[in-house]
Amino acid sequence: MRSLRSRLRPGAALWAVLLVPLVVDASAGPPGSRAIELVGGAVLLAVLVGLRDRAPLGVLCAAMATVAAAGLVLAPTTSGPVRVWPVVATAVFAYGAGRRMPGTRAVVGAVGAVAATGLPVGLLLGLASHGGARGGFGLVSGVYDWVVLVLVLLLAVGPAWLAGRYGRQRAALVAGGWERAALLERQQRLEADRARLAERARIAQDMHDSLGHEWTLIALRAAALEVSPRLDEDSRDAARELRAGVAAATERLREVIGVLRTDDGADPDERLDVAALVERAGDAGMSVRWDGGHERVDLPEMVRHAAHRVVREALTNAARHAPGAPVTVRLDHTDDTTTVRITNGPATSPAAERGGGTGLVGLHERVRLLGGTLRAGPAGAGFAVVAVLPHDGRPAAAPDEAVTESERHLERARGEAHRSLTAAVRVPLLAGAAVAVLTVGLFLLVGAANRLDPAVFERLPIGAARAAVEAQLPPFQVLDDPGRRLPLPSPGSSCRYYWSSEPTDERLIFRLCFADDRLVGKEAVPRAALSGPEGAP
Repeated sequence: MRSLRSRLRPGAALWAVLLVPLVVDASAGPPGSRAIELVGGAVLLAVLVGLRDRAPLGVLCAAMATVAAAGLVLAPTTSGPVRVWPVVATAVFAYGAGRRMPGTRAVVGAVGAVAATGLPVGLLLGLASHGGARGGFGLVSGVYDWVVLVLVLLLAVGPAWLAGRYGRQRAALVAGGWERAALLERQQRLEADRARLAERARIAQDMHDSLGHEWTLIALRAAALEVSPRLDEDSRDAARELRAGVAAATERLREVIGVLRTDDGADPDERLDVAALVERAGDAGMSVRWDGGHERVDLPEMVRHAAHRVVREALTNAARHAPGAPVTVRLDHTDDTTTVRITNGPATSPAAERGGGTGLVGLHERVRLLGGTLRAGPAGAGFAVVAVLPHDGRPAAAPDEAVTESERHLERARGEAHRSLTAAVRVPLLAGAAVAVLTVGLFLLVGAANRLDPAVFERLPIGAARAAVEAQLPPFQVLDDPGRRLPLPSPGSSCRYYWSSEPTDERLIFRLCFADDRLVGKEAVPRAALSGPEGAP
């Protein structure tokens, strides 16, 4: 029960926060639609909040569709203010999509789809709502509503989504830091183990050098006593037993040294047989295949050692990190070089815990000492190890600073983050710039052809036919809908609004009202009437 409460508590808090702008918008709306908008919006927000973790992109698309419906259907910009609560919800869910989704194309495509769908919808709604009153200018009103919709979507989605992506990348960076710290701790333990093994090897060498030398001298003295003519037979038998005991102790010392040393103690000929190594791996259950090539028996000893070590380490890594994957081993020889190639496919079962990478480091060093090269890295969906071993090469110079796997991973992550951030910033900026250019162009185009000469306005007679009046009017009208702030016209009439062509004219807007295709009223609206409440006299 407590875990259920802990899971529901964040969603309930988010839902309560999103209800605040909904209540404000519903309270300011028409009395007949307040309850419908409040209840419907609350239910919609509850559903979106509940699905935000499982379907972040779908929730974001639903929120953007709500913005489009509110902006194009419920309250077009040319006839009313934009609803705030869908915009706030869209920003919140855009942040969640940025936190939960790694890619950028899905979100950019969703915004583009909503914007592309909104254009024809805005045109149709603009023509339907303003076509009778404002004629073909309703199309321009629809474009204007669509431009505002795109701007609102960019402002609501862009910054919030970028903030979410930043939070996601920061969380990944923190997790990567802890992972790197754990890796460093494992490496420290490996270094400590390596130091202990090195000390054991030094102890073994010291024992071999000191005790072996002393016991050899003892054996020599015992052998001398064994053949000494000054000793009787019993003494020579005792010397013979002493020499045998020293030989047994020396053999025992060799066994102890073998325990302390870190090599596998295998027979040299068996260790250097790559074909036998591959066969043993297959007998052990590994899916390994010898893909052509052959072993040369006349290879230099160090080259044979290196080839065997490369194959053994690659097979070990494949079994550890890609269990069940098919492995292919191939040897190619020329007069001067031997190329060892081991490839494996993707794992078919869960891999073991990631190692410290010391095996590949040792391989790099062994191949470098032969003057060769070693490449180990992803190959398609699998992994490949390729070693080129010269037969008479000289040791290559050691790199000044080896590039670790974590550094290569960090560079790849930085490159991906840079490309992702660049695309995430560039696309909204380009889209915003395009919409801004379209908006400015629309305002300039409409503003240059929606002004009516006061002299023409005065000459228009009441009762004139609509066609005769329209022939003298500018092609465009006022982009906004001043009728929201002016006294309502007579029932059954529709009005058009034009700016005065004289900027200093206090009559600011001319209103022409038609009914039954006749001019039934004309009015010069003073500036003060536009600043008062809607419908004020």
